Amino acid sequence: MSVAPRRTLFGKDSSPAARGGFVTLAVVVLVISLEWVAWRQYRSHEERLAAANFTRIADQATLSLMQQTTHYRNALLALRATYLASERFDPDEFARYVRALSIEQTLPGLRAFAVNRAIDEDDRAAYVQRIRRELTEVDPVYARFDIYPEGLREHYHVVEMIQPPSGNQRSLGYDLNTSEVRRATIDYALRNGFAATPPIQLQQAPGVLAVLILAPVRDPRSGPSRDTLAASFLVGDMVNAAISPTLRKHFHLTITDLGALDAARDQPTTLFVDAAANANQADPRTVVREESFGGRRWQLRLQPSQSVSRPLADGMLFGLFAGGALMAGTLSHLALQHARRAVRHQALARLGSDCVMELDGSGLVRTVDPSAQRITGRIAQQWRGQALWQSVVEDDAGDVEEAVRRCINRNEPVVTECRVRAEDGPPRWISVRIGNHLEHPYLGCLLAQVSNIDGRKAAEAEVQRLAFFDPLTGLPNRRLLEARADLTFSAARRHNGRAAVLVLDLDGFKEINDSAGHAVGDEVLAQVATRLRHSVRDSDTVARLGGDEFVILLGEPASEADVRAASMRLTHALSVPMPAAGHNWLVTASVGMAMYPEHGTRFAELLGAADAAMYSSKRTGHGLSTMATGRTG
Repeated sequence: MSVAPRRTLFGKDSSPAARGGFVTLAVVVLVISLEWVAWRQYRSHEERLAAANFTRIADQATLSLMQQTTHYRNALLALRATYLASERFDPDEFARYVRALSIEQTLPGLRAFAVNRAIDEDDRAAYVQRIRRELTEVDPVYARFDIYPEGLREHYHVVEMIQPPSGNQRSLGYDLNTSEVRRATIDYALRNGFAATPPIQLQQAPGVLAVLILAPVRDPRSGPSRDTLAASFLVGDMVNAAISPTLRKHFHLTITDLGALDAARDQPTTLFVDAAANANQADPRTVVREESFGGRRWQLRLQPSQSVSRPLADGMLFGLFAGGALMAGTLSHLALQHARRAVRHQALARLGSDCVMELDGSGLVRTVDPSAQRITGRIAQQWRGQALWQSVVEDDAGDVEEAVRRCINRNEPVVTECRVRAEDGPPRWISVRIGNHLEHPYLGCLLAQVSNIDGRKAAEAEVQRLAFFDPLTGLPNRRLLEARADLTFSAARRHNGRAAVLVLDLDGFKEINDSAGHAVGDEVLAQVATRLRHSVRDSDTVARLGGDEFVILLGEPASEADVRAASMRLTHALSVPMPAAGHNWLVTASVGMAMYPEHGTRFAELLGAADAAMYSSKRTGHGLSTMATGRTG
C-alpha cells in the first residue's frame, strides 16, 4: 500500500493554490497593517490640527473679552478726566458726556455711569436737603431723593447721579456701603485707582449678574476725597458684545471669579456660564485662561462645542477589510474631505472680525488670511514675503519690530498697536497680538492676530477732546487754558516780553435765557464764541470758563494800547445782532484787562486782576472795558 507524499506549505512540493492563498493573505494583512498605521497617523494629525485651531479661537475670544473690559475702563477714566476738568459737574454736563459717548454703539454692554458721594452721618440731613434743593429743577425725581436702605451708619457712599436715567433711577440714593462687597471694592479703588466687584446684582437689574467698576476722584485743587465714579455692565451683555456669533458657536464659555488679587484664593464664584458648558468636559482641547481685571482674578474656560469630527472612520474600516482594492477610493475620499475642510476654514476666516498671519523666526510673513484686505486695507500678497513691520507707517515700525523680537526672545505673547499704510485711503489703526509657537511640534511659527481698531481710536480721540474743550462752543476749557497760559508766560519771561489776560462777560445774557429758553441761549453762546475766535490772532487763545464768561489770552502784545485795541475788536465783533430762533439778539460785553508782568506773573494773579477789572466795568455801565490797576498778589 503506497502512501501519498505530504505537501508542506512552503516547500517545493506545496501546491500553487496554497502558495497563492498564502501570498494573498500576506498581502491583505500587510495592506491592512499599512492602512491601520496610516489611519492612526491621520487621526493624530486631525487632533493636533483641531487643538491648534481651537487654541487660536480661544486666544481670539479671550483677547476680545479683555479688550471689551478695557474699553469700559477707559470710558470710566475719561469720565473722571471730564469731571476733574469741569468747574461744576452737574447732571446736565454729565448727561451731555454720556450722550456724546453713544454707549449703545461704541460701548455695547455698558449699563450705566454713576457719580457716588462719600457722606458722614453728621452731614447726611444737610446733604439730602441740598440735593433736593439744587437738582430738582434739573430732574423732578430728585424731589424725593433720600438715602436708602434706612438706618444710621457712620459713613455713607451714596449714588448721587446716574446716566442714562432710563431704567437706572432706582439706584439714586443707594448707599453702596451697605454691601460688604461694594464697600471692599470702594476701598480697593481708593488705594489703587481702579477696581471691579465680584459678581453682584444691580439695584436696577435684580436677578442678573453684573460687575461694578469704580475709580476714585482725587482733585488736587480741592484736597483728598473719597468720592468715586462708577460704571456697571451686565456680564452676559459684555460677552455678547465682545464675541461675535460666528466665533461664539465654536465653544461653550464659563467665566469664574477666583477672588481678589491681593488675597488668598476665595471660594470661586460663577460670573457667566453657557447653557451647555459641561457637554464636553473631557475634551483635551479645552482651554483655560486666567486674566485680571480691576483687582479681580477671572478664569475663562472655553470648551469646544463639537467633538473632533470622524468623517472617515466607517469608510476607513470598510477599506481595511476590503483590502487594497478600495485603497484608491479611500485616499480620494480623504483628499476630498481635507479640501472641503480647508475651504470651510477659509470661509470662517473671511467672516471673522480678525485676521491671522503666520510669521517665521525672523518676522517674515508666510501666510495671511483672505480677510487681511478688509481689516488692514492691504491685500494678502502685499503682506506675504516681507517683514511684518515693513507695511507699517514709519513712526510705528520700530515699535512693531521690537514687539516681534520681544515675543521671540522672551517666548511670551505681546500686544502692540500701530498704523498700516492702506492702499484704499488713509492709514488704518490695527491691534496686533503675537504668540510664539516656534517650538510647537505642529505650528513652528509666530501667530499674529490682527484686529482693526479704527473705531476705538476715534472714540478715544473724542473722549480726549471732551476732556480739554467746552462741548457747547468747542473752545478750550479752563484746564487747557491754564496749560497754554503757562507756555505763554514762560515765553514772555525768556524774551522779556509781555502778555495779557482779558475776562469778557456778556451783559444781559440771563434775559435771553429767561425769555427764549436755554436752547436759544446756547445758540447765541456758540455764535459769540465764533466771533471772538475770528477777532484774535491764531496764536491767541479764546476759552470759555462757564456760563457767559470768556477768557482771552493774548501773547506778545507790544503795549497797553495793543491790548485795548484787541478789547475794542472783541466788543465790536459782538455789536452786530445775532440771529437765533427767528429773532435778532443784541448782546454787549464788559471786559476786564490785565497785563503781564505789570499786574502779575502767574495766571491766577492775572485772571483775578482781569476779573476785578471786568466787574468794575459792569458797575460803571454795560459794554465797557477796564484795565486792571496795581497787582493782586
